Amino acid sequence: MTENTEQNFGFLLSDAARLLRRNFDRRAKTLNLNRAQWSVLARLARNEGVKQTVLADILEVSPITLARQIDRLEAGGWVKRQPDPQDRRANRLYLTPKAGPMLDELRSRGNESRAEALAGLSEQERAQLVGLLARVRENLAREECLQNQHADK
Repeated sequence: MTENTEQNFGFLLSDAARLLRRNFDRRAKTLNLNRAQWSVLARLARNEGVKQTVLADILEVSPITLARQIDRLEAGGWVKRQPDPQDRRANRLYLTPKAGPMLDELRSRGNESRAEALAGLSEQERAQLVGLLARVRENLAREECLQNQHADK
């Protein structure tokens, strides 16, 4: 019995994402940061000045888990906490100058992983794949938003 595309979709997407993460992990291994740490740095680079609680939500981890990661990154000189001027209980997070070259190296290794993953696909196929995945993400995000709205009522 042959499974159709719809039945394979979730498995293939999940498996491709897992293999892409492992490929990147292998390339980033020599940088002496674990996946959780480089993930924090990458997300923080896109959201500098964010509160720790907001970054925990973005990363989908508990605030205490993120606090431990930030402790390690701060001790390593990658991240700095600054008190939030409007909320004494909160910290805002910033990258240090040391983080810039590391992020450049992470991007470079990410580009290598992406090139390997997309090898053999034409530019048109790559664009089509990215466009289709963006639509899938939009569909799922819209559905999640609707579910959250219903849950709030």
